[in-house]
Amino acid sequence: MAYSRYPHLEWYESSPGRWEREIDEAEQFYTYMAKLYEGTGRMAFAMTGFMSLSVQVSKDSVPQTTSRMIEDALRQAWLRLRFEHPTIASYVDYDVEQGKWLKSYTAFHRDSVDAQIEQWLDATFVLVDSRVSGIEWCNLDPLAPKLPTLFVISPASTQEESTEKIRRDLVIRSPHDIMDGLGTLQLLANLLKHASETFENPKSWSLTTPGSEYRNLSPPLRIAAGIPPILALEQQDRLQSIISRNILSRQSIETMALPFKRGPTIPGKHQRIAQEFSAPDTTHLLQACKNINATITHVYHAAVACALRDLQLRTQQSRQTRFISYALINERPKCTKPYSTPRHAASVYHSVSGANLVLDLTIPSINQQVESQSHQVFQAEFLTLVEQVQIFYHAIQNDKHHIALAPSFFSMLTPHILNPTSAPHQRPIPAPNDAPSVSISSLGVIDEIVTPRHGRFEVDNAWVAGEELGTGLGVFLGTWRGKLQVSAVWNEAWHDEGEVCEFLDACREVVWRGLGLGSVMAKGEE
Repeated sequence: MAYSRYPHLEWYESSPGRWEREIDEAEQFYTYMAKLYEGTGRMAFAMTGFMSLSVQVSKDSVPQTTSRMIEDALRQAWLRLRFEHPTIASYVDYDVEQGKWLKSYTAFHRDSVDAQIEQWLDATFVLVDSRVSGIEWCNLDPLAPKLPTLFVISPASTQEESTEKIRRDLVIRSPHDIMDGLGTLQLLANLLKHASETFENPKSWSLTTPGSEYRNLSPPLRIAAGIPPILALEQQDRLQSIISRNILSRQSIETMALPFKRGPTIPGKHQRIAQEFSAPDTTHLLQACKNINATITHVYHAAVACALRDLQLRTQQSRQTRFISYALINERPKCTKPYSTPRHAASVYHSVSGANLVLDLTIPSINQQVESQSHQVFQAEFLTLVEQVQIFYHAIQNDKHHIALAPSFFSMLTPHILNPTSAPHQRPIPAPNDAPSVSISSLGVIDEIVTPRHGRFEVDNAWVAGEELGTGLGVFLGTWRGKLQVSAVWNEAWHDEGEVCEFLDACREVVWRGLGLGSVMAKGEE
């Protein structure tokens, strides 16, 4: 496991069976954010990966027996993932003696492997009997553990379901410095595949040599993508130019902020809701996007700006305002094999845009009737914004220097921790952001990542989200079996479900009106 350009980022055996390496800038950002909010008892940006699973009960089977077989198959599949993706059993902590943040992993040992397996499974494979669905359970402030953990939730079922179909909701909760959103979905996909195989044939997999799994530990993004240790002069100039433009973009103009409830200073529960569009409506939307050479991400990012503009305080005079945002970029395609594949799902292989997305809009005066604005004027404004968003995303995709600058972009966002050894209660919790915005993340076609059916195992829904502990709002886009899902995450200390639903409704109306699609109905997630 030698990577000569980055000896400090190589996994090395610090003592028999214990593997360590330093973290890179992407991992450090999420580590530091989690540490800053540690005093709240919650974990900033903790990943939640969800999959609703149904298994048909055969006519000659007893439901209770099938239920046990499902749970046994999931348990063995989770163990198999430990060998294939050992990074799921790693964690990041501060090493006082070395004065460094280290990601550490303890390998299985052949002399004590059975006890080690049971100890790890007892800690990270958790059966939950619940009277609510897994989606509802995710909004009940579930534990964000130090190690990635699989929760297998038995939701309340109807009598018909309990005799003909067994349902389990699977939830992976993980620190973000261990895996990102796309990686979480890939991990769920691998889990489903292995569980289905084990369900059909319990002897389909056997333990590999204990301790040898360290070979599958995932390196950080710098190594996976072959990012040079030092920026070239051209790249340094590019970075300084981006920093300067970002500073200028906030000067001499009002920037939009998401309204939130003033007063609370400590975050409460993270919450999530989702809207699902019908397959015909999704098809119409995709075609409308194709007609203007845009994607759903492009049009929704523009719609977020319009919907946020409509929440700003209106005065006697119309005025210019600015929407400032960013993009999250999946960097797996830029990684070398095998790091570009699901074999390294438990990793942080994405970046942020660095340069700001800047959209200028007009806030109408208090006396101006927005509804009276002609459709042609509204559509022209919206399509102009969509074009600007397209240019922004395409510039990132075509930027040969972006991946080299990605670590620097994370460093620009990473907060400073004065004393890493201080206890959580001794570390001040960040004050609420007085000018929050709305972020957007695109998950793409989720059923191309998580195959909906493996044998008798069928997935009804799958999604991923990051823990929101700030005053902002996070919007996620993804399609599942031909249906667009638009979800949002927020913190209940500063926002209510009703206002978030209204914001998603407003975004939907902007998209449909701006693209000339007429009316559409979206239903809530079940």
